[in-house]
Amino acid sequence: MILCCSEMVVRRTLYIAVFVVVSCANFAGSQKFDSDVRELKAKIESGLSQIGNLKDQAPDDEDEELVQRLRKLVSVISSDVGAANSSSNVSAACAQDITRLVNDWPDASYARQMVASFGSRLNLIRRFEYTYNPHSWGLFEVCREVRPTADRSFGGQYCLASGLGRFGVCFPDSCNSADVKNAIVEAGVGAPDEVRCAEDQPFRTGDIIAIVIFSILAGLMVLGTAYDVIWHWNLKRKIKRSEEIANMDTMKEELVKNKSKLDKIKKKRPGILGRILITFSVVSNGRKILSTNSGGSGTISSINGIRVISMMWIILGHVYSFPLELVDNARYLVDYVFERWSTLTVFGSIFAVDVFFLLSGFLVTYLALRHMRKTKGKMNWFLFYFHRWWRLTPALGLMLLLWSTLMLHLGDGPDYTRRPLYAQEQCRKYWWAVLLYFHNMYPWVGGVDICMGWLWYLFVDMQLYVISPFFIILLHKSAKLGTLAVASFTVASMATVAGLATYYGYPIGNTNPIFYNDNVAAGDDHIYTKPWSRLQAYLVGVYLGYVLCRLDGQKIKINKIFNLFLWCAAAATALAIVYGVWPTVITIGERPEQWVAVLYRSTTSFAFVTSVAWVIFACETGNGGPVHTFLSWSAWIPLSRLTYCTYLIHPIVIYIYYWSRKTPIHYTEMNMVYYFVASLVLSYACAFVVSLAIEAPMIGLEKILLRRRR
Repeated sequence: MILCCSEMVVRRTLYIAVFVVVSCANFAGSQKFDSDVRELKAKIESGLSQIGNLKDQAPDDEDEELVQRLRKLVSVISSDVGAANSSSNVSAACAQDITRLVNDWPDASYARQMVASFGSRLNLIRRFEYTYNPHSWGLFEVCREVRPTADRSFGGQYCLASGLGRFGVCFPDSCNSADVKNAIVEAGVGAPDEVRCAEDQPFRTGDIIAIVIFSILAGLMVLGTAYDVIWHWNLKRKIKRSEEIANMDTMKEELVKNKSKLDKIKKKRPGILGRILITFSVVSNGRKILSTNSGGSGTISSINGIRVISMMWIILGHVYSFPLELVDNARYLVDYVFERWSTLTVFGSIFAVDVFFLLSGFLVTYLALRHMRKTKGKMNWFLFYFHRWWRLTPALGLMLLLWSTLMLHLGDGPDYTRRPLYAQEQCRKYWWAVLLYFHNMYPWVGGVDICMGWLWYLFVDMQLYVISPFFIILLHKSAKLGTLAVASFTVASMATVAGLATYYGYPIGNTNPIFYNDNVAAGDDHIYTKPWSRLQAYLVGVYLGYVLCRLDGQKIKINKIFNLFLWCAAAATALAIVYGVWPTVITIGERPEQWVAVLYRSTTSFAFVTSVAWVIFACETGNGGPVHTFLSWSAWIPLSRLTYCTYLIHPIVIYIYYWSRKTPIHYTEMNMVYYFVASLVLSYACAFVVSLAIEAPMIGLEKILLRRRR
């Protein structure tokens, strides 16, 4: 369907489309990397030869013009009835119902309703050059409200036709997607590349299995909570009764005897089955999650605030980037939003991912070295890996099950089913690669056909965790060798990124779609989701963990002026990395020389996390001042415990809302603020439920298992 009004507009639209594809791919962890950017460019450029100025041809009465085109289709269909070589590709049942629809218009209300549900080509043609809006979805719900009656066998079926734009149509439900596509072409309404009809999806075997598993978890939560409440109520009753008896006794021997009995009652614990049930208790787990207790001595309290703020920053980036392909005012984005330096606050959220690699390397090293110091260098490396696998995999598996089955039934909209169906297809092919934590590498080179694209971080984190003992052991045995190893691999990581960025011509940022050469195949990712590029951030965390473990809580007095200088240097470095590349990182058509892009890509991860590492170091050595007070605020602690589950579920929360929309998104600052706040609150609320259902119980079960093993 040709929607453009001039060659200039289409060319501008080309860059918008490419930008949207690349932006969504990078923010979603390559979820849309399969979109071939170069093919998209060639496709739109080839359409320039067909473009004319349609505004002068636009009819005054669009419904009348649409029905006239359908009458043309009916005439073709009618002439083909009984013909040996039919020129129509529309099925007989569909053709019959279209004929009745046309004949009943405009007298029958259902016919007027169905015709009115079509998207408006007229508005697109007239307004496109002012909005760059390729969407005209029509009236999704109005179309589907048309139901079969006693004298009419068909109802309304909404379909979305996609080509250079997206156009909603309403045909009889006897027509399948192929019928609708052929009918659109034969009626002269357009020439879509794809037509997808909104159909009720049946519950498949996998969906039923998922419902059973979720029901079992819900049942365990109910049973565990009931057992927990009854057990503690009964225990309190016995303690109260024993105290009353003890207070009534006047003889010394009886008093001692009853107090001994009371002590035994207070120490009484449930049996093994009871303890297993209590691990699913909403009361006990909720109390632990919401507790503001920091965990005792040796706790690095400042990372709680950093962890939560970084997670919020990532959610902000996803809320703003996921709907870019759905906006109806793309020109506003190009002419105003992308021209502002403040937009980099959103796109700079990619550095929050590096912060999590820093925190991961830091915690692994800090905790492992403290343990090895207490045990004189001994470490059960089997438990080291088992704990990590047990901690991450159950919640991951539950979200994978949700995403690959029930996600299809959690929303409804003009284009809702397209993405969940695609996601299910990929997850059923590669679920094993997800659970083995190397889906970012397989199928090589990664980025194509990926299941749950945002999980790339988890895969890389696990891969780096696997090799972390190499650095931990070296740092424990020899400070010089360990420091040399960390420094060498950090430099190697930066050099690897520089080499790949040079050879494949990667642009300066993940949101600029213009590569420096054609060496990289569209959809391939050699840097963003790979461990060799994230190793530098991880190793900064490893060395920070080593330094703070050596200090063992010792405070360091730094000269106030020098301390202020270091704080300013850290802040200036981080701000320069995020905002210093404006406008080349996002402005369409602008880019620096390639060596600048290579330098930026290969060094900014290290520089940014080093700035954050200084914040942690300063806070934990007594040089943080009000920053330490803020980051160590006890309110961060419960939210910090929910970080992993929030990371797993927040894209699902965002996607359900965006994919379920019945109309395109009108991009304004106020709208996006509301979307962000709503997504943030809902993500943490859902994460709390997931943590209660699977994460917290698995932690409790691990403690029971390891205690019995000892």
